[in-house]
Amino acid sequence: MFATLSTALQDRAWELPVAAAGLVDVDATAIVQFAFFLALILVLPKLVFEPLLARFEQRDARTEGARAEAKRMLKEADEQVAVYEKAMSQEKQRALAERATARNAAQKEASTLVSQVRTETNARIDAGISALRVEADKARTAIEAEAEQIAALITDKIVEGQG
Repeated sequence: MFATLSTALQDRAWELPVAAAGLVDVDATAIVQFAFFLALILVLPKLVFEPLLARFEQRDARTEGARAEAKRMLKEADEQVAVYEKAMSQEKQRALAERATARNAAQKEASTLVSQVRTETNARIDAGISALRVEADKARTAIEAEAEQIAALITDKIVEGQG
């Protein structure tokens, strides 16, 4: 069926009128195309471009808002770090002062203890020296008494030996 139709068209092709072709044929299709063009010009901005632009602006606003929020949060974090560092510095100063106070108290206590030990040691040394002097005096007295006895014996022996 198609083959016979194709053959029939080829046979009649020489009978079709040939129109002079120009660059643009203005006919009913040009008016329809112009109507479609106008419809697209009127419809596309409302249906496509305006929602798309609104979406772009919304995205930009969110991005800028997020950037502003991030900057604010960074500034806030910097302020908190500064407050923390100031508190740490103050606490460090307080700890150093407390340590110096404790060190001074310990040095005073050590000085007091050393002083007490020196006093006790000096008292013991003085008591020992006094006891040694008493013992030395007793020993000297005993030695002198013995020396007198020995001298008397020697004198007796010498006198006996001469006589």
